[in-house]
Amino acid sequence: MRVMQRLWIAAVCLAAYGTGLAQQAGASAREAERADIERQRAAIAATQAQEEKACWQRFAVEDCLKDVRARARAQLAPLRARELELNQQERQERAAERLRAIEAKRANAPPPAPVQAHTRKPVPDAALRQQEGARAKEAAERAAQQRQRQADHARQVQEREAAEAERRSKAEQAWSEKQRRAQQRREEAQQSAQPQRGQPLPVPPAGASPLGR
Repeated sequence: MRVMQRLWIAAVCLAAYGTGLAQQAGASAREAERADIERQRAAIAATQAQEEKACWQRFAVEDCLKDVRARARAQLAPLRARELELNQQERQERAAERLRAIEAKRANAPPPAPVQAHTRKPVPDAALRQQEGARAKEAAERAAQQRQRQADHARQVQEREAAEAERRSKAEQAWSEKQRRAQQRREEAQQSAQPQRGQPLPVPPAGASPLGR
């Protein structure tokens, strides 16, 4: 097993070395081709500038400029396409290099330890029943506490409602008594303000003369 692993690591390293050399050669070739593209682009720009300068000496300046710029775009198009191809090749090589680095790292990593079956000790039936009984007891206690809290809350609500009803009843009684007393005072005041009518005149004392009356 170790021999096979060593052979596999050696093969991976050799492939990585060979790929690295190929990538270096490819990178050098791409750099040279990019430099050639820049030279051609500079030559096209210089030619375009000269031709545009010559267009200003002609009668149809705009048409001449359009033709010059169209030729320049046509000459630059294949250079841009080749530049995109080089960029794509470079991205592919980088992705392949990352994949090879991951494989090499995986090959050099030590093998995982074998998983031992039945590592956990089975729980005895008595302990399992005890745990289930404890959980059931805790659940029953929580349910009883919840019921007690609900009953206390309902009792407090009833007490508040009864106290509020009693307060309203007393307030209504006090208001009715106040209104009754006010009405009674108004009636007494009205009776006192009215003149007393229909009462007989006082009888003169016996022996009094009419002149004295």
